[in-house]
Amino acid sequence: GGLTMSNWHSETIERFKVLPIESLKYIKSDAYDAATMGETIGNPKTGQYWDEFYYAAMELYRRTKQC
Repeated sequence: GGLTMSNWHSETIERFKVLPIESLKYIKSDAYDAATMGETIGNPKTGQYWDEFYYAAMELYRRTKQC
């Protein structure tokens, strides 16, 4: 099997909805580091790291907006 990219996106978004804020903050910073590092070495997964960064940021934003 293995996930198709479209599944990966929707499953990542769903998974982030139930993660604690601390985890999201960690993922956001970790994905940012991986993405910027990946760009310097031409890592093919760089785009996926950016997506994780954005999804974590969007979920954090969604939660803080609700308060």
